[in-house]
Amino acid sequence: MLHASTDPEGVPHMWEMILHPFAVAIAWVWIKIHDLLALLGMGQGSGLAWVLSIVLLTIFVRALVLPLYFKQIKSSRSMQLMQPELKKLQEKYKGKTDTQSRQKMAEEQQALYKKHGANPLASCLPMLVQMPILFAMYRAIFAIKDIAGGTYTYRGEPADHLGPITQQVAHEIDGSTVFGVQLSLRITDGISTVGLVTFAFMIVAMVFMQWFSLRLTMTRNMPAQTDPNNPMVRSQKVMLYMMPIMFIFTGFFFQMGLLVYMVTSAAWALGQAFWVVNMMPTPGSPAYISIVHKRQNAYQTWARPYFAELDAERATLAASDSEAQEALTIRALNEVKTRARRQKIASHFPEEMSEGEILTVYRTLSVQEWDTLPDELWMRAIHRATARSVERRAQKEMREQNKRLTREQRRRQSENQSQSESSSRRAQVGAKEITPEEIERRRQERKKAQRRNRKKRD
Repeated sequence: MLHASTDPEGVPHMWEMILHPFAVAIAWVWIKIHDLLALLGMGQGSGLAWVLSIVLLTIFVRALVLPLYFKQIKSSRSMQLMQPELKKLQEKYKGKTDTQSRQKMAEEQQALYKKHGANPLASCLPMLVQMPILFAMYRAIFAIKDIAGGTYTYRGEPADHLGPITQQVAHEIDGSTVFGVQLSLRITDGISTVGLVTFAFMIVAMVFMQWFSLRLTMTRNMPAQTDPNNPMVRSQKVMLYMMPIMFIFTGFFFQMGLLVYMVTSAAWALGQAFWVVNMMPTPGSPAYISIVHKRQNAYQTWARPYFAELDAERATLAASDSEAQEALTIRALNEVKTRARRQKIASHFPEEMSEGEILTVYRTLSVQEWDTLPDELWMRAIHRATARSVERRAQKEMREQNKRLTREQRRRQSENQSQSESSSRRAQVGAKEITPEEIERRRQERKKAQRRNRKKRD
C-alpha cells in the first residue's frame, strides 16, 4: 500500500491525491476496452489494439461527461434570457447598500432564478466536475512511459503500477506504434523521417480542428458584437489566434500516445461544436436565427394548408352542433400535436389550457414570424403566462363576487371573520396558559405566597 508523503518543502501532493482515484478508474476502463478489442480478434501484446483503445477510451470519457456539457448549455441559455430582467432588478436597487435593501434584492433575484429555471452555479459546475476526469485520463496516458521504465512515483514514493496497469502491461502499451513511432516517443527523440511527418501531420490536424471548432463557436454560436472595442470581442480574437500557436508549441513536447488522445479530443470537440450549432444554438446568434427560419418554414409549409382545410371542414358543420365541433377540435389537435412534435415543437401545454386554446397556439405559429424557437424555454414562458392569467382571473372573480354581496352579507362576513380571528387569539392564549413553563411559573408563585403567609402567622 502506498503511503502519503510530502515534497522537499513539506507541501502535500494534494493535486496528485485528488487525481489518483480518477486515474485508476480510467486505467481500468482502458484495460477493459483493450480486452474487448482483443476478444474481437485484434490480438494481445503490443499492436494496433492499444492505439485504438486510446481512441475509444477518449470517446468513452467524452461521452461520459456529455450530459454535464448539455446541462451547462441549457443553464447558460437560461441565464442569458433572464439578463434583461436581471439588469432591471440591479438598476432598481442601484446605490442602496442598507441591509434591508440587500436582502430584498437577494430575495427577488432568487425568485427570478426560479422563474426562469436558472442557476448561476450550473454553468460552471459541470466544467469543474469534468475537469478531474479529463486530467486523470491525461495522467494515465502520460504515466505509461514511467511505469514501463520503472521510474513512476505516486506522491513522491516509487510505485510499479497504476491500478491494473502493471510494468508488463505498460511495456505492451509502450511497444505499440503509430506509423513506426512508439507511443512514448516525442518529436524531439530522434525519430525517423516518417515519424517526423506523422508527428507534424497529427499536430497540424489537432491545431486545425481546435481552431476551427473555436472559430465556429465564435462566429456562428455567439450573438453579434458590433463594437470592436468591446472587451469580449478583443478577448475572442486573441483566443482564436493565440491558442493554435500555443498548441503548436506544446505539441513538440507531447508523447505520441498523448497526441493520439489530443487529436481524438479535438475531433470530438469539432463534432460537438457542429451539433450544438445545428441543434442547441445560443439565442440571438447567427446559428439560432438560421435554425429559427429553417424550422418556421418547415412547420408553416404544411400547417398553413392544414388549417385552411380545417376551417373549410368546420364551415360545413352547423354552428349549433357543439359535439361535432368539439370532436373536430380534438381530432385536429391530436394530428397537429403529433406532426409538430416531430419538428421539435414543445407540446406539454399547461393543464389549464383547453383544446381550443392549444390549437389556437399552433394556428398562430402557422401564420406569424417566429422570433424564438418553440422549444422548452418557449413552453416555460407559456406556463408562466398561463399561471398569471389564472391568478388574475381568480382575483377578478373574487372582486366581482364581493361586489354582488349585499351590505348585510358583507357585514355578516366581516363579523364571521372577526369572530374567527378572536377565537384563534383565544385558542393561542389558552395554549399559552397550559404550557409547561406557565405551569412552573404558577407553582413558584404559589410557593412564594405560602412562604409569605407563614411569615405573617409567625
